[in-house]
Amino acid sequence: MNTHNRFTLTMICFGLLVAGGVLIKQTATSKEITQLPVERDYAQLNIAVKQVLEKMPSISEELQSIRSDGKQSEAERQLDKLFSVKKTEFRMRVENNLTKKEHSPEFLKAMTEKETNRYINALRMAKDVYGISVSQEEVTSYIDQNVSTVRNEEKRKYAEALGLTLKELDYEFDRDFYVMAVLWEKLIPRIAEDYPKLEGEGEQAYWNRVKEEFFSLTEVEK
Repeated sequence: MNTHNRFTLTMICFGLLVAGGVLIKQTATSKEITQLPVERDYAQLNIAVKQVLEKMPSISEELQSIRSDGKQSEAERQLDKLFSVKKTEFRMRVENNLTKKEHSPEFLKAMTEKETNRYINALRMAKDVYGISVSQEEVTSYIDQNVSTVRNEEKRKYAEALGLTLKELDYEFDRDFYVMAVLWEKLIPRIAEDYPKLEGEGEQAYWNRVKEEFFSLTEVEK
């Protein structure tokens, strides 16, 4: 499987491992770090998705809105509105289902709000501190080039479990993933200037640290 295919396949489940293991994806033009979960058993994933959908009518409503006509144009969308607490909770519940973990409603609420705000604050800080922003056109172009070109059985099954077409999955439901992918692609080389590599520090550990340094900055400054 080539790098782009594996990257896109793992991005399908991007939000499911909030605190799980990470892989590093490096492009020819930049060192981009993106949290990527391990490859999944898609049969089990689909079962988990269906079970969580039954327990979360709110996310079912969000999926229904994606299926309906009259979507906003790119120019009308606000990037920070793509980051939904409900969607984050849905992904965490699916992960809990897969790993047989149970969390209290209070813990889930706190974690989903923290994760959602983390990415919204990252967008704000990137612009305020580094003068870097992401446009909807850039996100769409990223999906065009790196995501929508991958059409396989695994991805189709995941979209089917959500009741979405592949286009709706890529361009609508998972759009928040690709906002962050574009942001990291532009931002990481700039952040790296402020946080040089430590002596003896491995490549993966370094890029993980750079990303966490930036997230720590967003939490201090918010």
